[in-house]
Amino acid sequence: MPEEDTDAFEVVETPPSYQVTRPRYFGLTPRGIVVAIAVGALALAIVGFATGNVTVGVLLLVAAVFLTALYVEQARRRRESSFDRVTAAAVDHTKALAGFTGASVRAWTGAGREVAKLRVEASMRARERSQIQYALGAACFENDEAQIENLRDQMRLCTERIDECAAEARTALERRKRRASRERLALRRTQIRKPS
Repeated sequence: MPEEDTDAFEVVETPPSYQVTRPRYFGLTPRGIVVAIAVGALALAIVGFATGNVTVGVLLLVAAVFLTALYVEQARRRRESSFDRVTAAAVDHTKALAGFTGASVRAWTGAGREVAKLRVEASMRARERSQIQYALGAACFENDEAQIENLRDQMRLCTERIDECAAEARTALERRKRRASRERLALRRTQIRKPS
């Protein structure tokens, strides 16, 4: 078989181009027309409430809320215009703040319950210690050495438990503070650093 001559050619590499199809609801671009319709519906709802047409006002208000939610969701997905980016950032920040607030409330409520329980126990132990101290005074007056030693041990146990309750309460509060500070990280802005 004879070798065939081939012509040399130069390969030019070009980056591929592509387009992403964006969903359109009701054939409208949510960024423009939906915002205008939502603002119009809100204005008409206010007029409806002012003129006494409560039913019309409520229906238009529901429509405005629905259209605003539609716009916000599309803005979070697309982020094409500066208004979309501002809206998406505001919604994202609000969601992060709500998450932080919920976690913080749960953490501090749990800590409050735990600390309250420990304070109640410490208070009961303090009353018990007062009664033991009163009985110890009577045992000292009667010179009952066995009773004095027994009451001193009981009083020492009560004092130790009161101190343990105070330490556990401080530990519970510190744990909650650490958890809240970890949750607070969700609110910080992400820093994008270029590689060196």
